[in-house]
Amino acid sequence: MLTVGVIGARRGLSLAAAFALQPDCRVVAVCDIDTERAQAFVQRHPNAVAHTDLDRFLARPPDIVAVASPVPLHRDHTVAALEAGAHVLQEVYLADTVEKCRDIVRAVAAHPRQKFMLAENCCYWGHIMAWRRMFAEGRIGSLMYAEAEYVHDVRTLWTNAAGKPTWRATMPPIHYCSHSLGPLLMITGDRCLSVTALAVGPYLSPESGHLDLEAALLRTESGAAIKLLTAFGVVRHPAFHYYSIYGTKGCLETARPPAPLATHAYLEEVEHLHGLMTMPLNYDVPGAPTAAGGHGTAEYLMVRDFVDAIVNDAPPPIGIAPALDMCLPGLMAHASALDGGAPKMVPDLLAEAEKE
Repeated sequence: MLTVGVIGARRGLSLAAAFALQPDCRVVAVCDIDTERAQAFVQRHPNAVAHTDLDRFLARPPDIVAVASPVPLHRDHTVAALEAGAHVLQEVYLADTVEKCRDIVRAVAAHPRQKFMLAENCCYWGHIMAWRRMFAEGRIGSLMYAEAEYVHDVRTLWTNAAGKPTWRATMPPIHYCSHSLGPLLMITGDRCLSVTALAVGPYLSPESGHLDLEAALLRTESGAAIKLLTAFGVVRHPAFHYYSIYGTKGCLETARPPAPLATHAYLEEVEHLHGLMTMPLNYDVPGAPTAAGGHGTAEYLMVRDFVDAIVNDAPPPIGIAPALDMCLPGLMAHASALDGGAPKMVPDLLAEAEKE
């Protein structure tokens, strides 16, 4: 039986719910500086001990630590958990600076017996997993172009109930690109080498100084192009994720709301397949609940993969290498936007680490 502790009792509730459904896991601890939030967590998971101090939480570390704290704290909490001897499932995105990402790389390398995985749940939606199989089977051909959008008006989340700024208030939108870029890279196996980007705003909330949106254009290792849009201050509802992939043998594209989720497929191999293919958000796996973490079956399947990697001593599907590939381009995209759209290279932190 693997014991599980959670850092961050807000988003951590979703991950804890997914862990609690795993037959080989038991949620035993939570750490949050907000006492009321930690106690509310314990009400949902009565076997968990609540902590407000990280050192006490890690004094007798659980086998697994789920890091679901605010992004600026990800590096500190992930490194501390690894050093304490725990496996780490860390929420997106990896870290808010390249140097903090470097620190996580070093910590993962220094503790090879512990598993590290980025909790990029969008990679586990049913249609994304179906696309991944189609691409692996060669039905789409070689990647030419892909794009993704994460559009979500989060202006109401820039302050908390007490009126104080949250971590979202200072987050450049394009930093949060892993929900968009992550699935594209998981499907294609590609990685990004360079990026140019532009920022827009603040128009909707000028007093906040928060950017409304950022758009990035990336060049991949295979020579393809990827376009990303991340918009957090926009007049657009409901929130949605959009994906499209253009290959040498066909194209896949999701519908935008208010249309129901469906995939348009245009495949060279099937002349008549120029219409809609319904691919549900949830992946039909026996025993996978549809509401464990708030995103259909995604959290359950993601956590199941992480636990399987620990039990079988196998590499997690989204280990440190793909985690960097999903997150570093967003950091460099914002740097490009601040520099008027000047191209920026995406650093290879693993290659740097090997030279140290």
